[in-house]
Amino acid sequence: MEILSQIIRMLLRIKYWLIITPLVTSIIAIYSTKNMTRQYEVSTTIYTGIASGFTIETGQEAGRVDWGSVNNGMDNLVAIIKSKSTLRNVSLRLYAQHMMYGDSLTDNNFIRANNYRNLVRITPKEVRELIDKNSEEKTLENLNNYEKASPRNFVYGLFNWNHPHYCYNALSRVDVKRIYSSDMLEIKYSANDPGIAYNTLVLLNDEFVRQYKYLRFGETNDVVEFFRNELEKLSQKLRYSEDSLTRYSVRKKIINYPEQAKHITALSRDYELKYNDILLKYNSSRALVSELEKRIKDQVEMIAGNTQFLSKLSEISRLKTTLARSEVFNQDTLGISFKTIEEYKNKLEKAQKELKVISDDILEKKYSKEGISSSSFVEEWIKETIKKEEATAELYVMDEVKKSLDEQYEFFSPVGATLKRIERDITFTEQSYLSLLNSHNTALMRQKTLQMNSANLRPINPPLFPVSPTPTKRKLIVISTFVATLVFILVFFIFLEIFDRTVRDKARAERLIPAPVLGLFPRKNKLRYKSLYRQYEKIAVNHLANSIIPYLNPKQGPDIINFISTEEGTGKSLLMEQIHNYWKERGLRVKSISWHNHNFDKSREFILSSNLRDLFDYENEDIILVEHRPVIKSTIPAGLLKEASLNILVVRADKVWREIDRIAFERLRVQSDQTPIGVYVTNAKRSATEDIVGIMPPYSKFRMLAYKLSQFGLTSK
Repeated sequence: MEILSQIIRMLLRIKYWLIITPLVTSIIAIYSTKNMTRQYEVSTTIYTGIASGFTIETGQEAGRVDWGSVNNGMDNLVAIIKSKSTLRNVSLRLYAQHMMYGDSLTDNNFIRANNYRNLVRITPKEVRELIDKNSEEKTLENLNNYEKASPRNFVYGLFNWNHPHYCYNALSRVDVKRIYSSDMLEIKYSANDPGIAYNTLVLLNDEFVRQYKYLRFGETNDVVEFFRNELEKLSQKLRYSEDSLTRYSVRKKIINYPEQAKHITALSRDYELKYNDILLKYNSSRALVSELEKRIKDQVEMIAGNTQFLSKLSEISRLKTTLARSEVFNQDTLGISFKTIEEYKNKLEKAQKELKVISDDILEKKYSKEGISSSSFVEEWIKETIKKEEATAELYVMDEVKKSLDEQYEFFSPVGATLKRIERDITFTEQSYLSLLNSHNTALMRQKTLQMNSANLRPINPPLFPVSPTPTKRKLIVISTFVATLVFILVFFIFLEIFDRTVRDKARAERLIPAPVLGLFPRKNKLRYKSLYRQYEKIAVNHLANSIIPYLNPKQGPDIINFISTEEGTGKSLLMEQIHNYWKERGLRVKSISWHNHNFDKSREFILSSNLRDLFDYENEDIILVEHRPVIKSTIPAGLLKEASLNILVVRADKVWREIDRIAFERLRVQSDQTPIGVYVTNAKRSATEDIVGIMPPYSKFRMLAYKLSQFGLTSK
């Protein structure tokens, strides 16, 4: 409660500061903002389709939404809108439009006349010559060519200096925010020119879509181009490998290698079977011929020595060889008049008959020495000889076939390995081609999805030309100024209340000086309440007298009251005079002793005195008032302090309680021993005095109410 009381008293004490100072600062704020620039705000809503748009990759609208990707995409889009490259292009296009379509006399939908005049005024002559009134594209090209990264370059400086409409700091005030968790972005921008605000958003809508397409397509265009180039390389390689296979097959006369290999394998198998049969036939005939030759040795020698017989036998061998070749290879290997195998067989049969006739003519003997007929043996020998020759011819032919098969094996073995290697290379190239083709198609679908998403970037609510300015913040500025001043004053005085060491009032005096406050004496007001000061003095003196009475003890002789101070000018003399007159009027015998009149503090007797009787004579006095020199300049003997009924330390309310004052008071308290010490504050404010003595005149209703509230008399009558 005490803290709250102190707060209320402080507020009442600084009430004029709290009222007048905020009002003055508010009036200054009102005057300063009378020509405040009016702002025109333009907004637009952009649909992005990032979260709920149709995609070619999935072929349907998004089902399960990856909010992480969606949020990342929205953040990227916002970053693109507010990027320096986007805003720089907007700045340059906006400047080109203003220079092309601005009018120095009439406001239009691009720029106001006064802003256009200021723009032309700051634009150098060489830059004005770059403006082509008939072509915006040509103007932009000229400005881009003129721009250089130099602080002296005007076009470069438009975006990098502090121009209110074209610099980065101005354009970065574009407010871009996502509308809740939707696919839409809201873009706001304000400027002091409605045309500039409107066209800035129009150009920004166009420019950020272009930047978005450039950045997003750049991610896929390079990939698509890479896959396209790799597909072209693999296509050429695949075509070359297939052509190489074709050329190799033609060169090696390969139509169907597996079938041809099977055919050769079948021929080899048939060859082995037939060769074994012929070899068996040959061995059998040779053995039988050898046996017969032993029996008909003479006939054989006679027949074998016949040239005609040998010639015909050679002819049979030759025909059998040809017939065997024809049967094995199934073709006319001689390339002469014989067309079929039957002709060979007929010729062979005829030759065999002729051989039989020749052999019959040669033979002279019909029987052997043993009496056995040799004709049958000779015929058998000739027959077996013919078989032997036929078998020999067939073996000869089979040797040729074996050699041919070996040649084909030698030919087809590397051909097969080479074909497999070429086919394996073709297969690998084909698989690589198909894999790249699949990746290429995926990249194309991704590119098409990005194209569709970019096509979705269109305004739902396009910018509208503002016809009236937005409400200014003038009222807020004035209110903020008033509140800030009020808060500053409160903080300032609270700071003073905490750290200020000025005595001021009863509460602070008791906090600074460890002694009870007996009362406060009001200071003289030179203007207001000047006529009431006498009444204030009487009230204060009466309160002081009443505060001193409890300390008096008339039975033990006259009561001595010492008036002490730590410095001069505290009002001890006036106070002692007032209390002396007060008690005189009431019939008390009062004696006043002052160092001003007696100058006793410099005498030897004063320094060595132990009581007041050593210095002054007194008999029937009730109260003796003693005013001492300030204790900082002259020490008071301990005996004089101890014999007193009360020692009163008089301090000024408007003086600071210094460290030297604290030290002097501590010494005084020690010397006083059991004698009480009270503090009396002079030159105090009337409000502080009223806290001690009660309300003082004039007693108006307002003052009575204020005093009642300050004392928390909320329901009192």
